[in-house]
Amino acid sequence: MIYVVSGTNINKNINLLMRTTLLIAIFSIFFIGLNAQSKSLKPVKWSFDVTINDDGVHTLTSTADIKDGWVIYSQHTGEGGPVPMSFSYSENSTTIGKTKEISKSIKQKSKLFETEVVKFKNKAVFTQAFNPNKGEKSISGSVRFMACDNLRCLPPTQVPFDITF
Repeated sequence: MIYVVSGTNINKNINLLMRTTLLIAIFSIFFIGLNAQSKSLKPVKWSFDVTINDDGVHTLTSTADIKDGWVIYSQHTGEGGPVPMSFSYSENSTTIGKTKEISKSIKQKSKLFETEVVKFKNKAVFTQAFNPNKGEKSISGSVRFMACDNLRCLPPTQVPFDITF
């Protein structure tokens, strides 16, 4: 028995395979570039400082310097919006109360999230009172936050800190 293979079908299959491969390559390059760009964007720079009050209570001050056009979101942002900021602290100290937002926040409806959000522009300052455990001379932990501009949001970022006093 002799089979005849049509050259037209082979050419169609080869063309389809080439187009599919080309599309996969283009999308791969696009998403790798997009991922690399989001990793290189660092619109927020954090600094941390500890002061000791007259009564012996220590205060950690966390400061976010935010690039123009970007915002970060409050710890008090509700559900349905961006990831709220959060602070975590090591067990080598006892925190007193909750982390306070010192900077004036902006509360408004977000076009990106279509809900009311609480955010900060330019600079945001947070304080946390604490007592270090006996013999401890440092406090460590991390801040987790989300930054957005008018077009996009970066994935939540966690910034660790370890401050000696």
